[in-house]
Amino acid sequence: MAAEPGPTISDAERQVILTLWEHGPSSVRDVLSHLARAGSGWSRSTVITLLQRLERKGYVASDKSGHAFLFRAALTRDELLAQRMSKLADDLCDGEWTPLLLAFARRERLKPHEVEELQRLVDELSQRRPRGAKKRT
Repeated sequence: MAAEPGPTISDAERQVILTLWEHGPSSVRDVLSHLARAGSGWSRSTVITLLQRLERKGYVASDKSGHAFLFRAALTRDELLAQRMSKLADDLCDGEWTPLLLAFARRERLKPHEVEELQRLVDELSQRRPRGAKKRT
């Protein structure tokens, strides 16, 4: 079961957390450098503000024990994805994931390896719960 969805993340905050996922725990200077290479023209104070907002929202944690603060993502990409998908399922599908998953599968052009991965997941889920079995609430 996915955790309760947290506060929303702005596009700018999303860029910062993506940087932390990609590069791991980083100082403000490192985050600023990575974002600058990606084309952002943000100032140091903007990056600090975004990191502080993400920390207040619970998406980022900081280690203040060293000479420079280190910031790290407080949840994985998969955890945030599960939260966001759960919120979307609640908002659009009365909490049911199946219509949402089917919509994604029908809309996207899946690569052969993605179809294989999806099939493995379906097979695994079929093994866990016999057909017709009711889900527990």
